[in-house]
Amino acid sequence: MSSGAAAAASEAGEPYRLLSGTEYVVGRKNSAILIQDDQSISRSHAVLTVSHPETTPSQSLSVPILTVTDTSKYGTFVNGSKLNGTSVSLQSGDRINFGVFESKFRVEYEPLVVCSSCLDVAQKSALNQAIWQLGGLVVNEWTKECTHLVMVSVKVTVKTICALICGRPIIKPEFFVELIKAIQSRQQLPVHESFYPPVDEPSIGTEKLDLSEHHERKKIFSGKTFIFLTAKQHKKLGPAVNLGGGQAKLLTEGRKETSLLVSPDVCVVDVGLTNSQVPGSDSVRNWTDSILTVLQSKDLRAVPEAEIGLAVIFMSTEKYCNPQKQPGGK
Repeated sequence: MSSGAAAAASEAGEPYRLLSGTEYVVGRKNSAILIQDDQSISRSHAVLTVSHPETTPSQSLSVPILTVTDTSKYGTFVNGSKLNGTSVSLQSGDRINFGVFESKFRVEYEPLVVCSSCLDVAQKSALNQAIWQLGGLVVNEWTKECTHLVMVSVKVTVKTICALICGRPIIKPEFFVELIKAIQSRQQLPVHESFYPPVDEPSIGTEKLDLSEHHERKKIFSGKTFIFLTAKQHKKLGPAVNLGGGQAKLLTEGRKETSLLVSPDVCVVDVGLTNSQVPGSDSVRNWTDSILTVLQSKDLRAVPEAEIGLAVIFMSTEKYCNPQKQPGGK
């Protein structure tokens, strides 16, 4: 059995995916999970239900509960123990036998942790509802536990970069609606590739954005250190650098560690326009200017923050995030 929440796969290998808020009767006749040709199976042999535990915000990653209730004559067995008309909560890996012959199932839990980016309120609400039914969880921030990123159209956000690095699918919300329909009708499940959102990102131009999984993205920043000059940029982009195998460091005002800045594996991230918007920060501006001057004196450049995303998208740190290459491909 499997679903975002819970699942049972018979020993023969046929999976049953279970949705939250639905009762599944296991039995010999007119049942959601039909077991024929087994005389020890009652007409209504057992009931499976998936429910969400009551959670506090700090426990948001809790796994839905799959319960089996025995209603049979010849017994339901969990890991060899007979239930005798009682209910028990099942864990991933548990084995269930319905009756006394070969009707054996294994419980599997497939985590479904969905992060969304750039959705409006109505789209978020619909997504929450679908993921709840699938026994999954919607989170606001990307972590390595996330299994999907949902967008209506692809823009290069930090979440997009992180999802690409982790090799997780970026898909339209409709995917989950179709997934529920397929589970309900026991049809073939939809494939991610049919639900890639259109790319709406001027910075990429007309080049094709490959959303499929590429293992080289997981190590794109391996061996590189990114030096951030503002806490805001460090907080925003540091997680993406770390996920890609790099190191993210925040240099505090006044420190200039020149030897560190001019190493070939170090990218100093350009502060862009943000500095001119900070009131009364002449000292900060002078400090960042002096760092950029050090780089220029060594024929190096600060790397615009957009290049962190572009390096991931196009799987190249030769063209992007390369302090020795001047922009414009010199």
